Amino acid sequence: VLCIAGSMRVAIILPWVGGAMPPHLSFTCHTMIGGLGTATLLLFHEVTQKQSVPEACLARSNIEVRELQDGGIAALHVRRIAEATGSLSRVWNVDMQLKLERLLQIAPALLSEFKPSWGWVFGEYLYEYSHWTYTDVDIVFGRLDDWLGGVELDRYDIQTWSFLGDAGRLFLRGQWALHKNEQRINLLWLNCGHLNEDLRINIEAKLQFYQDMLESKNSHRLKLLYRKRMTTAALPLDESGLHECSVHTGRFISAEGCYSCVVISSSLAAALDLRVRISPLVLSDHSDVPVFWFRGSLVRCINHWNSKRGTCGEALRAWKHIRANYTMRAYRSPETPINAVFKRAIVIHDCFNMRWICRSARRAALHALVDKLELGGHFKPLGQEKIVLLRPGKELLPKATLVMTPMIKPSVSIQIIEAPLFHFRKWVDYGRWHPTSLDKNMPPVIFSVKSSGFVCLQRQRT
Repeated sequence: VLCIAGSMRVAIILPWVGGAMPPHLSFTCHTMIGGLGTATLLLFHEVTQKQSVPEACLARSNIEVRELQDGGIAALHVRRIAEATGSLSRVWNVDMQLKLERLLQIAPALLSEFKPSWGWVFGEYLYEYSHWTYTDVDIVFGRLDDWLGGVELDRYDIQTWSFLGDAGRLFLRGQWALHKNEQRINLLWLNCGHLNEDLRINIEAKLQFYQDMLESKNSHRLKLLYRKRMTTAALPLDESGLHECSVHTGRFISAEGCYSCVVISSSLAAALDLRVRISPLVLSDHSDVPVFWFRGSLVRCINHWNSKRGTCGEALRAWKHIRANYTMRAYRSPETPINAVFKRAIVIHDCFNMRWICRSARRAALHALVDKLELGGHFKPLGQEKIVLLRPGKELLPKATLVMTPMIKPSVSIQIIEAPLFHFRKWVDYGRWHPTSLDKNMPPVIFSVKSSGFVCLQRQRT
């Protein structure tokens, strides 16, 4: 038995390897208060990172912090993958464990490549949960309880949340991809060669590359040569069709690439009749507009017409008054609105707008477009609020159905948008980010996130 029957219980899986945990993880843990009724964060780390685990992660009741021995996360991946693939040779296991452990020491970010397998790899920790998802450390959660559950709980095998206005690009997002906790779903990753029969080649190729990087005096030139060599080696495999969703394993493998192909556009997806839902619910860091967290609610203030009439402060105060009058689950849910309109979309291959996925799995670069004039041939991207429902179709292209709710254009210049998730990776990597830890003695009840970092606006009174 993989999970217990009843209401939705979600495991959010987050393993950490490498150096110390980032200070902003304390805010990720603090905001898990919005999921007390439905979600638990499973934070895995090794002994080396013990001192860097934020106090906020240890204090929250719906966070489980699991400590493994140094090298334990690599060992767990190798052992569980070997069990699934039948590669149970002790020599194979020891050799692969040492190589994966070394690779994750040099390039910890490559752990994300294994995200599709985490429902299986961490399966022994998931017996209590009906669903699981992977996530990232650069996340702020909103009121997860208001978006999880409902009568549509069992209608979809996988539900992923995209940025607002980006549901038309048909791939599973690395920040949130909610899976049913069932063995047929948890083993889908076996159909990606780089995690199965080609795992050794995959790990050895990347390990050699990063070791060469450490020794090279011209890392940029080495990257170009490496990419050219791997692309050349991959072309014959792509053209021969030997791998339905995978390409040559030495090439960089996007965590979303091969797996999205398996789930959305493979013969296996058709055989299992997989149902997938893509909902535009994530606030993006592609805009510099700040995000506010108010007692569990995650919101962004949008000025539609750059109007000088009214301010975000006034709009937020009005929103807080309205929000306070809603009970849990009454404000918003993932269920299809009564007045929704359903419309078929056209699905095309689109490597231009999905280059990073195309580099690792061409067939995963799918885009759903809407017919602008309903005359054919005049297609445009989806609107901000459109949801996409997917099921297998002919010629391994999925059938995409748009769920559209009639929208009234805002009559005011200032709009408040509430969401369950905010991803701020770009701000950390490319902005004016100042690392900040949450004060464990005076946790904030209101804070903002800007491109420069977290700002506490009101602290909890003692």
